[in-house]
Amino acid sequence: MTLDEAFLDFVNSERYKEVVKQQDSLGGKYRAYLSRYNKGQLKAGAIVEILLANGYEIKANRVVKKANK
Repeated sequence: MTLDEAFLDFVNSERYKEVVKQQDSLGGKYRAYLSRYNKGQLKAGAIVEILLANGYEIKANRVVKKANK
C-alpha cells in the first residue's frame, strides 16, 4: 500500500470521521490535513506523521532504479 492509498484509507475510516466532527483544535487540524492533501500541498513526511499517530505501521524499501538500455 502506498502512502496515498493509506492516507485515503485513513480519511475514509470511522475514527477520522469522528475526529473531524469535533469543534476543537484536533478536528480543525484533521480538516486542514484533508484540505491540503486535496490541493496537493501535503507532503510525504506529514502524511507519515499522521498515519503513525493513528496506529498505522510504515515500512520503506529502497528504490531500485532499472537500467536504461
